[in-house]
Formats: sequence, C-alpha cells, structure tokens
Amino acid sequence: MNPATCVILIMVIALILFITEIIPLSCTALLVAISFQMIGVIDKADTFKSFASSTTMIIAAMAIIGEAVFRTGGAKKIGNVITKFAKSERQVIFGTVILSSLMSGFLSNTGAAGLLIALISGMCAATGYRRSKLMYPIIVGCCFGGGITVVGTTSGMFVRESIEALGTGQTLGFFEMAPLSIILTLIAAFYMAFIGYKFLPDNDETDEEYLEAAKNDDVFSDVPKWKTHLSLGVLILTFIGMIFEVIPLHITAVLGSVVVMSTKCISTKTAFRAIPMSGVIIYAAMVPVAAAMTNSGAADMIAGASQNVLGSLGSPILVIAMMFLIITPITNCMSNAATIILFTPIAVIVAQSLGIDGKAMILAVRFAASIAIATPIAMPANSMVVQPGGYKFMDYVKPGFPLTLICVVVSIAYISIFYPLR
Repeated sequence: MNPATCVILIMVIALILFITEIIPLSCTALLVAISFQMIGVIDKADTFKSFASSTTMIIAAMAIIGEAVFRTGGAKKIGNVITKFAKSERQVIFGTVILSSLMSGFLSNTGAAGLLIALISGMCAATGYRRSKLMYPIIVGCCFGGGITVVGTTSGMFVRESIEALGTGQTLGFFEMAPLSIILTLIAAFYMAFIGYKFLPDNDETDEEYLEAAKNDDVFSDVPKWKTHLSLGVLILTFIGMIFEVIPLHITAVLGSVVVMSTKCISTKTAFRAIPMSGVIIYAAMVPVAAAMTNSGAADMIAGASQNVLGSLGSPILVIAMMFLIITPITNCMSNAATIILFTPIAVIVAQSLGIDGKAMILAVRFAASIAIATPIAMPANSMVVQPGGYKFMDYVKPGFPLTLICVVVSIAYISIFYPLR
C-alpha cells in the first residue's frame, strides 16, 4: 500500500474513532501522530514538535491566568457586570459570538479564544451559567471573524498575494472580506442563540468549588483586594498586549501567567492543574496531519481528483458550489491555512481553463476553507474548548453541521452576486 493511501486510511479510521469515542479523543489524536511517524510520512522529530509550539504555550498560559482571575474573585466581579446586561445564557451566547468575532478580526484566533475562554470560564464560575453552553460559541465567532480584516488570519496575506499574482490588476482590500464575514457572524450569532443552543450538551462540568462561588458572595472575602485587582489587571494587559503585539503573543501570555504565579495570586500546583491537557494533546497531536498529507502525496491525490471534477463542470456557480462541497469537509480535518494553500493553485488553474474570474475562485477557496466549526480538530481554538466545555466529538457536529450548510449557501450566493464569475 502506497503512503498516500495509508494516510487517507489512517484519517478515515481516526474519524471513526473520533465520532464513536471508543477511546478518548486525546488518545485517538496521539495514535494518529504515532501512525504517521511509523509509516515514515513525518520525521520523528516532528511527531510531537507542536507540544512545544507557541500555540500550546498560549493555551496553557491563558488557562493559568483565567484560573487566577477566578481564584482571586475577579471572575465574580466580571460575572456581576456581565449579568447586568445579559440576563440569560442565550443572550450571553449571542454576545460571545459577536465579541469573539470582533476580537479575531484583529487578534489571532488562538489569542482571541484564549482570552475569551479565561473570561467565560470565570463568568460561569461566578454566575452558575453552564460552560457546556458557552464555550462552543467562542470558536464560532473566531471562525467567522477572521475575515473582518485581511490580517485576521494567517492565510489572509497569502490570499491577497494570490489575487495580485493573477496579473489582472486586482487586489484584496484590508476590509474587503468584512461584509461577508459580518453577515456570517450575525447569522451564526442568531443561529447559536435560538437553534444551536439546543444542540449543545446540557452537562455541567463545573466542580463544587465553582458552584459554591456562584452561590456565595462571601466566598472570596478573605482574598486580599490587591490580588483581585492584580489578576484583573494582568488579564486586561494581556489583552492589550495581544492587540498591539509588540512582543509575540505567546510571550505576552506566558509573562502574564508568570506574574499571577510569582505574586501568589494562584499557587503553582493549582496553576498547572488548570491547564486543559486534553485540548493541548488534541491540538498538538493533530498538527502533523497537513505535513503527512503533503509528504505522502495524499494532498496531491485529493487535489488532482478535485481538479478533474471541477474542470468537468460547465456552470461557474456549479464550480463554486462544488469547491465548497470538497474543501469545507477537508478543512474540518486539517489546517485551514494548509487547505487554502493546497486548493488556491487548483482554483486558479480551473478558473483559467473555464474562463471564470480568478479572484472569485480564490475567495471561494478562502471562505470554504474557513468554515471550520464541525469538529474539535478543525482549528486550534476548537481543541482549546474541548476540556472547559466538557465536549465530545459529536457535540461539535450537532450544532456545527447545520450552521455549516447555512454558511456555505450564503457564501456561494454572496460570491456569485458580488463578484463577476466571467
């Protein structure tokens, strides 16, 4: 069996294990990475390389800061403020999608998700709202908000350069993708508040200590006020630091975690217990998927088959629709950026052969590859909320699949209307 077939077979088996959860999600992810190394499609040095990546450090550091905000009573204060404006979980869900979308338009998805997980976890601990209802909306907003600006995702500048390389004099404006991104965000916010909310699990992963904090106003009365103010200050400064990115995001997050631990806002033992190891493992172990697909030839195999299918279609709208049907499922199993890089050249070739506007095709690839909300492995942010939300694989599919279909239809219609296909 050739390496490409092996990689595809491993991914099919992994998908079955993810859906059935015969073994924990984190164990499946680890087995995927190990399998790729054993068949020789990734180097042994790269198998677990992402456990030391900047994204992993952001996940761990932001979890520590969030726990410190809770332990010092800062989360209680935040929760009290939020509940004055949002009187129900559904209102908080709507606001969370909007806020995470706006943040991810200017921050990395990982940074935005890390900050909001810390904030929402603390708020749930302070109010009794369920994390199982409020964590998933964070990734929904992060998914669609990245297109508000051309720098909202790592692939934004690649898309812009690809359009400019067409030689037609076209480019991609800083806010050009914002209209469709905002439309998808609003659709997602209303969907999650009124429909998706029902598909989210009704479990409560909050432990007794958190429940006690939600019910008892005096539970943090013995915490020195300066610790409360300091932990909140660290959270705010971390947010500001991530916006301006004077230093790398992961360094900002780690510095914040060092401050709250060194000032005894949170003990080292408690800090390390707060790190969501399931999310870290799922993210880090699945990073090699893109490399394995490329190195084995599986990516070229899929790309070639896709090009043959797309090239056989005559209608430009059918071509755009088929691109979404091919790319969106793939991007829910591997890196968004890798998917965009893989399919953009194919889109350009198909556009040239069929006489379709290249910019429209490239934007179709970008938005098809960015609807990544139906699995916990689609984006780092998706993995980050597995443990805080107490989610299983199907907890992503149930609300994510219908929303994906809606967003695909809206995206196809928007591109067809606002970008000339011929």
